[in-house]
Amino acid sequence: MIHKSFFKKSYAVALAMSIIFCASPLAFLTSSVSNDGSQEVTQEDLKELAKKIAVMVNDTRAEHGLEPLYVVPYLCDCSHVRVRESVHKFSHYRPTQEELSGITGVEEKGEWFSTVIDSNLAPYLTVEENLAASEDPCTAEEAFGQWMSSTEGHRDAILNPDMTHMGVAVTYEHKDRNSETYREDPYEWYWELLIINVQKDFYAVDDPDNPGMKKRVFVDKELNGQYLPVQYEIVPKSTGDLSGDGIVDSYDYITILQYVVYQEELKKAQNGQPVDETILAKPKKLNDLQLEAADCFKDGTINYNDAKALQRYVLGEYKSLPYVF
Repeated sequence: MIHKSFFKKSYAVALAMSIIFCASPLAFLTSSVSNDGSQEVTQEDLKELAKKIAVMVNDTRAEHGLEPLYVVPYLCDCSHVRVRESVHKFSHYRPTQEELSGITGVEEKGEWFSTVIDSNLAPYLTVEENLAASEDPCTAEEAFGQWMSSTEGHRDAILNPDMTHMGVAVTYEHKDRNSETYREDPYEWYWELLIINVQKDFYAVDDPDNPGMKKRVFVDKELNGQYLPVQYEIVPKSTGDLSGDGIVDSYDYITILQYVVYQEELKKAQNGQPVDETILAKPKKLNDLQLEAADCFKDGTINYNDAKALQRYVLGEYKSLPYVF
């Protein structure tokens, strides 16, 4: 039986005002400059910037011996809402309707940034937000470097060992440099990183040390669509090629075996059976293309039989994959 663990939420927040001074151009932006002086920026440009930030977050965490954060499409949607809001109000407080309508001098603070998240879709214990803004275009490396060199909480948020998932968004808002709006807020590039600690699920399983008794085993909660960002997505070239290097070898066998072992242990927990908690503590995930490549029998399931088929192919006992009886 599955249970949800409920804890009081907390808010650890990095200071809002991270202003970036960029020296190098945003080389990978599409096109050049319009007649009104605005940058020609596509949604794909912005998504690529956000992807680079997500990769750098996990590369940096790995350098410090920390677990990677999963990117969640829903959290990225939340980040997009927040980064667009920051154009109107560069703060961890969300803009009011008056501020969104362009009315200035509003004394009301607005809601706290965390209200952008529906806790039913992303049940978090802790949430942190990094914001940044720059007047001129800059690289993702410069924006991320500004956070990491900050002494105001941005770096601590990225290296918080308790965090599990993230959303990232980048936006561009052209402003007329002769306008009052520009004089009040000259920034056109805005960056947002939303990081949360998802509450774990737990199962009541048989306790082998105390016959007839149950104990709780905590398992990482998987949010819808979550994935680990990589610089270049792993794209298998054939069945069995889980690494995407075009070669089916022992590395692919170990990968599928780790995945199957984790899934089998998870099933035991769901059925209330004794489990190896060390295995559940290190979940093994595969992306959709890897899952397709791992199905060595093309029967829609991935289990020990697929691992054995891949092993026999590596040993030369099977001549091709997928294996056909």
